[in-house]
Amino acid sequence: MLKSLLFVLAASVVSAQQTPVESSDPTLFAPNAQWMQIGGGYAGCEGTQWIGDTLHYAAHHDRLAFKWTVAGGLETWRDDSPEATSFRPDGRGGFYVVEQTTRRLTHWNADGQMIEVLADKFEGKRLNRPNDCRVAQDGSVWFTDPDFLFKKRPEETKELEGQYVFRYDPSTGKLTAPIRHLRLPNGIAISPDGRFLLVGDSSTEHVFRFAMNPDGTAGASAIFVTIAEKGIDGLAFDAKGRLWCCAKTGIHIFRPDGTKQAFINTPGKPTSIDFGPDGLLALTTTDAAYITRLDR
Repeated sequence: MLKSLLFVLAASVVSAQQTPVESSDPTLFAPNAQWMQIGGGYAGCEGTQWIGDTLHYAAHHDRLAFKWTVAGGLETWRDDSPEATSFRPDGRGGFYVVEQTTRRLTHWNADGQMIEVLADKFEGKRLNRPNDCRVAQDGSVWFTDPDFLFKKRPEETKELEGQYVFRYDPSTGKLTAPIRHLRLPNGIAISPDGRFLLVGDSSTEHVFRFAMNPDGTAGASAIFVTIAEKGIDGLAFDAKGRLWCCAKTGIHIFRPDGTKQAFINTPGKPTSIDFGPDGLLALTTTDAAYITRLDR
C-alpha cells in the first residue's frame, strides 16, 4: 500500500519542482525524500490543514484557497477568499476561519461558504488582523491578532492598542483576550494533551507557553524554546509531541522537553506545516506549497 501511494504521489507532481529534503536528522524523513511542489508563484501562502486525506491551504494575498489530495491533485476551493489564513475543523464538517481582509473570525461550511461572523470586534474596537487559530479540547477557538499590513494599507485604521491572543467560546459567543502582553503574536499551537498553548512572538526569538486554565484564562507566560532568529511563524505538534517551528531560515524541531532535535532547510521561508495521513507532511513557504513524506 505504501509503495503504491508513493507512486501515485510522485506521479501527481511529476512535472512539479522537486527539491531534496535537507535535515540535520535525516531519520525523520523517508529515504530520498523530496519537497514536491504542488502549487507556487503566490504573493503569500500559509494555512496548511489536513482533514483526512485532504489538504487545505491558502494563497491568501491572491485571494485563493485550495484543496489537494494524492489522487485528485490540486483544486481551487475559493477564488474570492477574504485573505483567509487558517482553516480549523469545527468537528461538524465546517471550519473556523480567520480572515485578514475583513479582520474577523468566521465560520465556514464544508463548501467554503461563510455562514456566520463569530468575532470582529473586541470591546467595541475592530480586530487587527487575525492570523492563526486553533481549537482547544473544550471547543473554544484561540487565535492570534497581530497588526500586520497597516503600513501597507494606510486607508485602514488600527483600533486596538495591543496585539492580543483571543479566545472565542462558541457556546456563549463570548470573546476574551487572555494574553495581552506579546508584541507580535503569530503562530499558535496546542499541546497534544490539551494543557498548554504555544505562541510564537515574531518580534522576538521566543516561543511562549501558557497553561490553559479550565475557566478560559491563560496561566503565566514561560519561554518554551528560543530560536536564534526573529520572525517565528507557524507552529505544529507531530504525533510524537515534538514542536515544529517555522522560522526565517527553515524549520526547527524541539522534543517535548524543549531540547532541540533537528533543523530542516526548506525551499523558501516556511510559513506553516501540518501532518497528514500515511506520513505525509505539508509545507507552505511565502510563495509555494510542498509535500514530502516522513519516516513512520
